[in-house]
Amino acid sequence: MTTVDVPEHTAPAPEPPGDEVPWQRLNGRLIWVNLARLVLSTLPTVLSMVFFGTGRHLSDLWPAMVATGIGMVISASDVLRWLRTRYRITDELVEIRTGRILRVYRQVPRERIRTVDHKAKLRHRLAGLRVVVISSGRSRAALRLDAVSKDRAEALRRELMRSAVQDGAGAAEQEGAGQDTVLARARWFWIFYNVINIWGMLIGGLLLWSLDGLLDLVNLDLIGPLDRLIDRLAPSRPVAWALWAAVVAFLGLCALTSGFVKDNWNFQLVRRVKEDGTALVTRQGLLSTREVHRDDRRLRGIHLSQPLFWRWIGLTETSVISTGLASWSLTSEPASVILPRGPAGEARRVAGLILPGPVRPLEEPLRRHPRAALYRRLLWAAVFCAAVCGLLAWLGATGVVPGWLWKVPLWGAPLPVLLAVVAYRTLGHTFAGRYLVMRRGVSRRETVALQREAVLGLKVRQTLVQRWLGLVSLGVPTAAGMRYYHAPDMTADQFVTFAGEAAPELLAEILRPAAERNSAGPGE
Repeated sequence: MTTVDVPEHTAPAPEPPGDEVPWQRLNGRLIWVNLARLVLSTLPTVLSMVFFGTGRHLSDLWPAMVATGIGMVISASDVLRWLRTRYRITDELVEIRTGRILRVYRQVPRERIRTVDHKAKLRHRLAGLRVVVISSGRSRAALRLDAVSKDRAEALRRELMRSAVQDGAGAAEQEGAGQDTVLARARWFWIFYNVINIWGMLIGGLLLWSLDGLLDLVNLDLIGPLDRLIDRLAPSRPVAWALWAAVVAFLGLCALTSGFVKDNWNFQLVRRVKEDGTALVTRQGLLSTREVHRDDRRLRGIHLSQPLFWRWIGLTETSVISTGLASWSLTSEPASVILPRGPAGEARRVAGLILPGPVRPLEEPLRRHPRAALYRRLLWAAVFCAAVCGLLAWLGATGVVPGWLWKVPLWGAPLPVLLAVVAYRTLGHTFAGRYLVMRRGVSRRETVALQREAVLGLKVRQTLVQRWLGLVSLGVPTAAGMRYYHAPDMTADQFVTFAGEAAPELLAEILRPAAERNSAGPGE
């Protein structure tokens, strides 16, 4: 069976005539890395037999045997992948083919390449290897070379990220190329911003359950002694539950702290001078390292996000708005993220260093939205409470739920009203220098600074309620970042002013026919 996966074209490109570029293997040291992992995967079963004897029942050894089996299968599959994987780089394409039963061929045109990242797990670093991820701007990586040597990875990055079109004298390196200017470093007190997490209790509970299961393999009990100790310390059952919650929270805190240190060890955000311009580069990692390059020529703005329940400590997530960068990822931090979670002041300082020009758009005062925007949110809060009350009253009348349950949304009515006020106070927009600044959000207060040159059009939206209140929502599509940003609930005057600042030529084309019709006489 053969599968052809061509992300950028509907059909594979023809083979280059004449002097065909040869296919290359991945680095041979990967074989020894997987051989070492294969040996290490047998340790759980071997140690279990050594310490507890070979005469134990099979049911007592199955967890260790499962772990060994999984490790052996992964190691063997990696060896087969190395044997069947080839890649090559031509003047037009980067190509990779792999697989024995399921043959996969993938390619990406070089002009579509947006980022070339380096990653290295601990086993790769010990062997001097790197994983090269070549992305064409999609949410998933276009090509992944696992693994090549460190020098080869850096050479691939320089070759693939080099500008395709250069001037006659552009082949010479610019003076100062290769120099790095450090813009930000991770601070140890940023751990506080990353461990205050709603998932900490869940992580702590899973960790406690895993530790208990692991110790049970060696006939040790963890929950029992902890339960007896807490019973001695706690004078009552509520206090005992509180102590158990403290234990779980402590384990979650330790897990989140170790995760932050592992992922952001020696974190640096630098601006690197290259042969064909500058780039924002992040380097980070303790056991596994990662280096991400973002071309400044594709930078279109910056995006700050502040979660609602952590806004009081100034927690801010910082990412750049750039073409060709994934804005989300299931496996790791998106390439658009340039700082770990940290204080708002540091995020704004870094934004001022990243965005070109003397104006700092994120520090400009925002124009407030009309009071009618608050009324609209209060109306939605009232409709929500009424709908929930009506549903529970109907269920109570049919006997599905207790008859008094419909009163609960009335008791909780102040919460949606409070959220409506918070959502209104978050609204704001302005135009600073060459940047559009928009702020909105309830669960997350999102502040966006977008270059006017990146605006592709305007989208006007007005619901029946907005029409009744005299409000208009403006949407701004762009080819970068989340692809669409909008400023809701403005007055008509604010809309005309902001739209004229965002896309004056487009607004003039929209308004010109109406003006001509108004100025025309009745006989024309």
